[in-house]
Amino acid sequence: MSQIRSYMDEDSTGRSLILALQNRSVDVITTFSVNRLKYPDEEQLI
Repeated sequence: MSQIRSYMDEDSTGRSLILALQNRSVDVITTFSVNRLKYPDEEQLI
């Protein structure tokens, strides 16, 4: 079975949401954790 992965920018990141997903084995990456805060949406997945 594939693992669920999620990339969340600062517009959609609530700490409680991230923790809830991680507690359910969802691999969550945030713009903060990869040092991409304030990048435009078009550049987030480059």
